[in-house]
Amino acid sequence: MVEKCPPISVLIRTFNEGDRIARTLRSVTGLGREIVVIDSGSTDNTVEIAESHGARVIFNPWEGFGPQRSFGEGQCKNHWIFYIDADEVVTPDLREEIHSLFDKGDPTHVCYFIRNTMVLPGDTSPRPFADFRKVPRLYDLRYARVKLDPSYDRIEIDEGYTSGTLKARQYHYSFRNWGHTVSKLNYTSDLAATTQIEKPMWLLYLRLVSEFPVEMVKYLFVRRFIFAGWKGIAFASTQSFSRFMRILKMLEKRSQS
Repeated sequence: MVEKCPPISVLIRTFNEGDRIARTLRSVTGLGREIVVIDSGSTDNTVEIAESHGARVIFNPWEGFGPQRSFGEGQCKNHWIFYIDADEVVTPDLREEIHSLFDKGDPTHVCYFIRNTMVLPGDTSPRPFADFRKVPRLYDLRYARVKLDPSYDRIEIDEGYTSGTLKARQYHYSFRNWGHTVSKLNYTSDLAATTQIEKPMWLLYLRLVSEFPVEMVKYLFVRRFIFAGWKGIAFASTQSFSRFMRILKMLEKRSQS
């Protein structure tokens, strides 16, 4: 069964995901020839659940998003990597599309972007008219790899090679509830403020007054969260406030230096 699967290593980062990682593991079982979980010290049953689904679990201390994923790449047995977060789910259509890429050998491109679709807290499927974010998740390590950026996952592709985008979607259950939404966004805004390249003060002041309203418009109308009713408005508000807080924290950091 494993040998008939495409030569893909499924890679997952984890930390205390015991309440939801089983759903992710079920969705990627059989997608490739192995599942590799890089755990940064979970104190719940994450490791036990991962191992029960046949994953190979390796501990590595957390040093940021890029470094953790890069460490995981080095633990994989196959050149092709499919990375997925522990709060995401591969849909049947996406699984079929990925398998079809390998029907005649290596795929055309060395990196493929996935249409990642947000599922709001408490929901089981995406909102009506949901948009998506294109994220690089399937790639050939011989020609593409994650950058060592602690605040974000960015893929670096060797010169002369190309990327493509898959049509099917992947579901992202990023937030367990609204309290988790706020705490997670607070963490990511802290991380961005401390790790991103410093911006000019005049730009930070300008964005301090413009960030929240601009982001609200973008989330509600450009990304179409308005179609999710009160949940869409709540999500747009929390996301926009997080962006505002990131700018505020950057200003605070600059004033203290």
